Amino acid sequence: MSPTGFPSLPDGLPPGRLVLADAGDWTPPGLEGTALLWVSDAPVHDAADLWARLRGAHAQTGLVPLLLEHDDDLPNAWVGRWSFPEAAEVLDAVDPESALRSLWDDLQDDAGADEDEPQGEPTGPWPGLARPGQDGEDPEALAEAFARHLQDGVDPHGRPRRWRLGLVPAPDGAGALTLAGWDGPCNHTNDTELVSAVLRSWAERFGARVVGVGTDTLLVSVARPPRDLEHARALAVEHFAVCPDNVWQGVHDTFDEYARALVGSHSWLFWWD
Repeated sequence: MSPTGFPSLPDGLPPGRLVLADAGDWTPPGLEGTALLWVSDAPVHDAADLWARLRGAHAQTGLVPLLLEHDDDLPNAWVGRWSFPEAAEVLDAVDPESALRSLWDDLQDDAGADEDEPQGEPTGPWPGLARPGQDGEDPEALAEAFARHLQDGVDPHGRPRRWRLGLVPAPDGAGALTLAGWDGPCNHTNDTELVSAVLRSWAERFGARVVGVGTDTLLVSVARPPRDLEHARALAVEHFAVCPDNVWQGVHDTFDEYARALVGSHSWLFWWD
């Protein structure tokens, strides 16, 4: 361990820095000054290859790699983007279905309030979890392939994506978001541990893996996606609870169109306005 209590960094990293928890109102007592994560100073060449190597070494290092999308207009975003860190015990204190039910119940007051929002969004009592996906790819291999796709891809504006690298002491990618205090969903919820709990459930049920993170976006590989519309609609309810802007402000005109796009899809993008 380093003097900050952060695990020893592996060899072969580009220049970077440790990001410390500040003494703000959202930082739990005892976490002030703790190193939350390591972040590269600049976009990384061949980021996906480095991400895959570090992911493979997680059992030895205890560090989860994240691809952090770089924006030239926000060069310091990844130094000050970690507003809601939590202690590790929080991760095991949240049940995934309880997290979804809480997000769902909070959403109901807003659902359908705007007549320009897509039609057909589900309402009413929380309907329960979607059944697990079946007969998919190897989740780890698919996550590596998705990382390479992101490295070589373009953003929604057609610009080549560039990625910095983050390393978080965490058991998995879902938990890394909460432990590091990522505030991407803050316009929907400040309780990132709820999102992490759902991501962990998706990891079990759908082979989902956290790969890429933006300041308000999340990119997830999916090894066992739904194969029919009925299953996809049940999953889309969960997506809607976690990230309603995907449905309200996404590229699909109706909830069913959103659900249909999940059928067979090996990646999910979440965006919080």
